[in-house]
Amino acid sequence: MGVLSKEHVEEFNQSRLLDLSGDVLEAVITKVPTVDLIPASRVSREWYLAVHSSLRHHPRRLPWLLLCHYLPPNILRFSIHAFDPSSRTWLSIPRRLSSCAPLNHVPARLRSGSSGDRLYALSISNMAISEDPFGARWHMNVEPPKVWRQDAVLAEVGRWVVIAGGGCLMPLYGEEELRSVEIYDKSTGTWQMAESMPVQFDGSTSATSLSVAASDENLYVMERKTGVFSWFNPKHRNWVPTCQLKSFHDVSSWAVAVGCAKKLLVVGVGAMHESKLSVRIWEVNREHLKVEDGKCEEMPTEMVNQLFQDNEGDDANATWHGWSVEVCGTEHGGYVYNPSEMRNGAVFYELEDDEEDNIVRRWEWVPLPETLGDNLMGRIEVGCSKVGLSDLSGLSL
Repeated sequence: MGVLSKEHVEEFNQSRLLDLSGDVLEAVITKVPTVDLIPASRVSREWYLAVHSSLRHHPRRLPWLLLCHYLPPNILRFSIHAFDPSSRTWLSIPRRLSSCAPLNHVPARLRSGSSGDRLYALSISNMAISEDPFGARWHMNVEPPKVWRQDAVLAEVGRWVVIAGGGCLMPLYGEEELRSVEIYDKSTGTWQMAESMPVQFDGSTSATSLSVAASDENLYVMERKTGVFSWFNPKHRNWVPTCQLKSFHDVSSWAVAVGCAKKLLVVGVGAMHESKLSVRIWEVNREHLKVEDGKCEEMPTEMVNQLFQDNEGDDANATWHGWSVEVCGTEHGGYVYNPSEMRNGAVFYELEDDEEDNIVRRWEWVPLPETLGDNLMGRIEVGCSKVGLSDLSGLSL
């Protein structure tokens, strides 16, 4: 028997793949990276059915990490980098000029959302919100809020879009303008004023000072430095009284994300255990904003050291107050990162999906994509979202 050429070997391997069917084909598809499922579904009708059957039986619920990198000096220029935790691969998406004119004249930002984080663009005359995690499709022709804001919190909460804080101080309204809240009802296409943010957030009403999370019912807001905590219900347009987690005086920075089973996750960084740096995660009741009994875990030490590697050494105690932490997540998992030093990467966590004593099933280190290289000039915004075939099919890669 003669030696097969390279072309014959490739043809033979392709024919073997096309011969796969049934459970064997579906098992193979479970190993295929999500981004490759689109071309896989176009191989044949049998492959198309197998891809969708595989996703029904083995849904990929873990959220993707989204990095939006703004390139100086033009803040309108940015690139999106997305990490798929199922295959541990990065996807870099080039930014193209939109056919919608307002998007080419105002910077796009990432916002929190109950269905996943999305890009939005806000100008004096228009507000645009992306319909997918990558900004490939946009919902346009939305009137802007009545109050002009800078660095406001903007989040999707079910059928509402909530914009809070960041208001520009006007002599007519005084300090309350800074804490003003407006809600946009997507079902009616109208804006309404709502109860202002609690006075306990005075001096910290900008998005930079707050960590936020959104469910289908409520917007949860936490002050990063103090841990002052509250939630807003857009249906009733009101806030609940603020609270503050007790007995955690060693925490220097706070963050909040949604968790599983109608819980919230609160993440804190600070010095403990012989003044060593620690990142802890608590499970909190969404309604009462109280820590569930015994529900606290620590991030593995080696991952803490990677997130805060610039703070290692003998002088760590002198700089503990400068540590910062942020988290973005869904009910299945999420990412913890150091917003002041994004070059250190992020830590992925997968949540337990039952009533176990543990909160986190596994931790995993996520380095930044090689496509970013060493050029981290400019701003990086971070988010996460579940990604499906419909989101990927709209991309031109």
